Amino acid sequence: MKIGKLEINLDELQEFIVEAGKNGYAGNGEQTRMQDGSKSYAFHKGDFHYTDNYAGSYQAPGSEIVRWQREDGQRIWQMSYSGGMLPEFWNNEELSTKTFIFLKEALLQSNSKYPFRGPEKFDKENFRYWMSMEGDIKRFSGKEFIQLYDHVIFSQDFIGGLVILK
Repeated sequence: MKIGKLEINLDELQEFIVEAGKNGYAGNGEQTRMQDGSKSYAFHKGDFHYTDNYAGSYQAPGSEIVRWQREDGQRIWQMSYSGGMLPEFWNNEELSTKTFIFLKEALLQSNSKYPFRGPEKFDKENFRYWMSMEGDIKRFSGKEFIQLYDHVIFSQDFIGGLVILK
């Protein structure tokens, strides 16, 4: 597909996004602390360069960006996300820790059908992750949730797609 003047193979981009996610936050990749206190992960392979940057803990909005050929190259894909622990759980450090460990496990289950966050459903012990999404790599939006027993304790929205220049 043409993105501006670039010719990008969307299947390769989608596979790269899956691999980058598994080598970033979810896979405990190398984290960089930014001057503003946010955390950033980077991964590159071939012509694709990925960064994930977020700020916060109980609630931590962020974005994932894929650039072409260089770390500072043309932005070709982006996803933004926002959400986290529900407010009634913001001061429960033990539950938060367990929830984010589980979230990483769910995100490691991403695949080419659902490359942007986790799978449609993932269960482990008393935790359940589920995600709903509309669209595809070109333009999408979705929500993800984590439930402990019968209570939703985490929710997050995400939106993104290709970056198309004039």
